[in-house]
Amino acid sequence: MSTTMRDETSTLRHRVTGCVVCGVELHRAGIGRRRRYCGGACRQRAWRLRDEARRRRGAGTPQVDPAEVTRLLAAVLGHARRR
Repeated sequence: MSTTMRDETSTLRHRVTGCVVCGVELHRAGIGRRRRYCGGACRQRAWRLRDEARRRRGAGTPQVDPAEVTRLLAAVLGHARRR
């Protein structure tokens, strides 16, 4: 076993400071896991989007490149914060 520590968390998690669905800025408590959603409605919306993506993958539609999704999400969130 290696003695070095591995960071297995998503790099997107460290860059996003707002809700991953609507972009509303989230306040950090300082301890514990960072919040990803501003509330239950956005959490549900994210689940529905993931479920729809899973269904499309199963139906044989082309898969989306994760790097492209990350780039687009960062652009959308950046645009939402400037408003």
